[in-house]
Order: sequence, then C-alpha cells, then structure tokens
Amino acid sequence: MKRIHDLRLLFGPYLPPSIRRGDKLFCEIRGTVTVAGYSDAPIPWPRVKKGGNACLVLCGELVRAVKREALLVVAHHWGVSQTTVWKWRKALGVERSNEGTDQRLHDDAVSRGDDRLERARRKSKKPKALAKLSKSLKGRVRSHATIEAVRQAAKRQHWSEARRKKIAALWRKRGHRPHNPYQRPWTPEEDALIGTDRDRVVAERLGRSVKAVQMRRFAMGIPSYTVR
Repeated sequence: MKRIHDLRLLFGPYLPPSIRRGDKLFCEIRGTVTVAGYSDAPIPWPRVKKGGNACLVLCGELVRAVKREALLVVAHHWGVSQTTVWKWRKALGVERSNEGTDQRLHDDAVSRGDDRLERARRKSKKPKALAKLSKSLKGRVRSHATIEAVRQAAKRQHWSEARRKKIAALWRKRGHRPHNPYQRPWTPEEDALIGTDRDRVVAERLGRSVKAVQMRRFAMGIPSYTVR
C-alpha cells in the first residue's frame, strides 16, 4: 500500500480553469474541444466526451503538473490511470524522471528506517546464493538462430572509409545530417515560427507533424502559445 505522504503535491496548488459545460478549451492532445463537465477526482477537472469515454482536457495547470509532479501523484489527484499519465508525458515531451519523481525517490530513501537493503546485500554474498547464481549461468547455450545470425553478420561486406565519406558528402549536399538522411533539418525561418501560434497551426504551415513541432518547441524552451 502506498504511503499517504508519497502522494502529496510538491509544486501545487493546481486550480482548474473556470469554465462551464459547453465552453471551448484547447487540449494539448486533441486540439480545441467542447467541455462536457467536470471529473469527480480529488482535483475536479474539465472533461470531454469522445467515443463514449470521458477524457480529461490536457490544458492549463494540468500541463504544469504533468511536467513537474511524479506520475503516481498526478494519477491519484486527477483520478486517472498511470497509463493515461504516461500518454500525457509523451505528448508533452516529458522525461521519464522529472523533478517530482526524483524528489519522491529521495524521500523514500531517506525515510526508510529498516535494514532490508543491508540484509539483502549480506544474503547475496553467502556461498549458497553465489553457488545458485553460478549454476544458473554455467552451461548456458545460445540458440541456433542467434549463432547463425552472428555468422551471417560477420560475412556481410562493410563499407570502406572512402565509401562512408562519399555518402556523408552526398547527405550534406542534400541538406540532411550525415547520421540520418531522412531527417529534415530545421531552418532559422522555421524556428522563428515556433511558439507564434498553436502547435497544430504551426505544423500545418511548415508541413510537419504536430509532435515534431511540440518537440522542437520543448527543445528551444518556448512555452505553449495558449499557456503564455
């Protein structure tokens, strides 16, 4: 069972937007949506009904919470599953470990008053445990498919250094990065449009995906157009 103090908000409070049923909100995932009501979670939040399921609108203070708070904390206070929070993090380009996650791990380590880790270390070094580990590793045979794949890879003809330089020069001439010929580089003119309008609108203007525009905006440290 999770301890109560593990679920506290570190960077709150988080206030829901003051809107009514039928009002419009911009969701970072779905774009402009119509509010169908509020959730009954510890932090009531606007929701939208699509496909028979009531989904929360990823906007405003919820965006800030997803970026800074631990995953379990967001899931608890907004009444959603951890999978949903992972999808929000992915849409916002949030790293696997953010400020809230790091603080949670630190608090757990500091507050631990037992010696379970020390006992585990002592037991792992006992002759019986070492013998069991050694037995599980000895005599292990790789599969025939793995062995055959390694043999085939060794027989393949690799590019010479001259061939590599020739291909790299061709990629540079076309305006691509040498390590990825299919990646379209960002130009200063495109960077100037980042953050001047909603990500979806900017993506349509540049002929790029919304995800690409979002990731570029996060990398440049530019806040969302609707949040500024």
